[in-house]
Amino acid sequence: MPNVSRFCLSRRLQLLACCLLLFAPHGVLAQSADLFDAYQGFETAKAANQVAEALKFGNQALELSATQGGSPQDRVQLLSSLGEFAAQAGEDQKAAQYYEQALALQEADLGAGHPDLVPALSALADLDFKAQRYLEVESRLQRILNIERAAYGDEHDNVLSTLIKLRQVYQATNNAQGIARVDAQIHPIAAHQRGLSGVKGNVVVDSKRYALKNGYASVRVFYGTNRLPTGDKKPGLHYGKLGGVLEYGYVDVTIPEAHRLAELETAKEWSQYTVLTKTDQRRKYVLLDSVMPLAKDNFSSELRRRIQGSPSKDLFIFIHGYNNTFEDTARRTAQLAYDLDFDGTPIMYSWPSQGQLTGYFADEKMIDSSGPRLAEFLDTVTMQSGAERIHLIAHSMGNRVLLAALGKYLPLHAKDIRKHPFGQMVFTAPDVDRKTFMDTFQSLRGAAQRITLYASDSDYALRASRYYHGLPRAGAAGASVIRLRGLDTIDMSGLPADALGHSYFAANGGAVYDLLRVLWHDDPPDSPQRCSKGDTKSGAMIAVWRFDVDRCKGSDLLEAGVLLKQFRDQGSVQILAQVSDQISALAEPSQRQAGAVILARLTELLRSAAQTAAGVH
Repeated sequence: MPNVSRFCLSRRLQLLACCLLLFAPHGVLAQSADLFDAYQGFETAKAANQVAEALKFGNQALELSATQGGSPQDRVQLLSSLGEFAAQAGEDQKAAQYYEQALALQEADLGAGHPDLVPALSALADLDFKAQRYLEVESRLQRILNIERAAYGDEHDNVLSTLIKLRQVYQATNNAQGIARVDAQIHPIAAHQRGLSGVKGNVVVDSKRYALKNGYASVRVFYGTNRLPTGDKKPGLHYGKLGGVLEYGYVDVTIPEAHRLAELETAKEWSQYTVLTKTDQRRKYVLLDSVMPLAKDNFSSELRRRIQGSPSKDLFIFIHGYNNTFEDTARRTAQLAYDLDFDGTPIMYSWPSQGQLTGYFADEKMIDSSGPRLAEFLDTVTMQSGAERIHLIAHSMGNRVLLAALGKYLPLHAKDIRKHPFGQMVFTAPDVDRKTFMDTFQSLRGAAQRITLYASDSDYALRASRYYHGLPRAGAAGASVIRLRGLDTIDMSGLPADALGHSYFAANGGAVYDLLRVLWHDDPPDSPQRCSKGDTKSGAMIAVWRFDVDRCKGSDLLEAGVLLKQFRDQGSVQILAQVSDQISALAEPSQRQAGAVILARLTELLRSAAQTAAGVH
């Protein structure tokens, strides 16, 4: 047993070292072993939530960095990390001291108006707000606004976010005049960002799957989970981290009218200290609004009723990855359904991930027990829902849960009359051993209409996983990219997304558009409507398709793709005429400019569709 414990500790330290390589300031590796040890001690104590130890090692690292010639950027990064940890631990005074030091270093290095000062200023504003120092908060936010407007322009989303914070300050102090001033600045920005979909009464809003009412839309997501209920009545805490039996139900998630495609609007930590009505929260954030557990039979009947009343008899099941809570999964599934304007029924499967960065090992231990439960859930959905097509979308470690489930499900349904039990099967950024995936793929042939693998060489989370496991991951591109007959491998390298490059499938408008074409139209990778282009450099017999980042960047393509889907029963001339009329009716020049970009994208898509129909490529 002691040997096993030492082995487990060794593996944990390997992963910790990998995380340090990924996230420690860039100059650390070139400096002394003492400094690296201090960083390692800081991260280890943080992971164990040993506050005093973590701050001790962090302060040591600061001193060593200063004496050994570390760059100001390195010290700023460490000070920010210390400030964040101290704030989370409730050490607000120490957190403020760290952030003030970071701000002073940045001002000396970059000047007083550089955009890189905003994170430290925002963190200090958060601490001031928590302490009800509202004059200080207002002063910091006004400074942030000046910096952001000078750097990005008056209508940037960063400016909007800061104005919303400023409005919360005025709300907390009952400053009606301040609220009115901020609202006058917020309205034109929000209207511009919503583009065509923000115009009241236009056909785009009316034809969307999820109608807006009172400033938000509601998305119903059915679920299966083998998480153990906690007994907590709050929706976000209804299911916890422990494993249990298979449970069924549905959740309602609200999407704000000001939602930006491919984003997941989340309440900042400080907003819990602001008195907001439930309606105000729904108008600002993607919220898990309610959870309704159901018995298995009731779940099946409710799901059938929902599918029969939907425009499409399709459904998709999303299986989340590592570091996701039940609430995280519900919000992400609803965001995907809303952004895809999915005509069918969204479903999620939530297995017992810890929902913590330090929970990787615990998450891995839940895969073996979660696979059979997902297989049972698939059996219920496929046999009792009445759906015509069932799509499967898995992310990261969730791909392991899905593969384990399919290993049990498919042999039991080998003699089903339907040729393809599933419609689209999409593996996104799979944190799966490469060889295991390739071996398992043989059993998936014929199980779906199309099987897609989204991979990336810019996925730092998978780089960490490879370092820990010592083996390449199925979601990696580059030299280890997977080429298999019957598998559409799309190399997404270089696609802008989250900081780790791991959630690109849902956090980038171009990627969501590509997924839209797969789910809606079953377009092959060589279709001009897709974002992929052939990999001609390798000369390999089996192609890997490269995502065209330049052609498919931005959410305007996704907006145009949704418009095309909504107007699909009309001819090109009629579609363009309607959209042009809507753009002409927009009140603000900035709205008309944004609408013109979407119209140009729509024209391009219609031209490609016409060429495809005529057999021209």
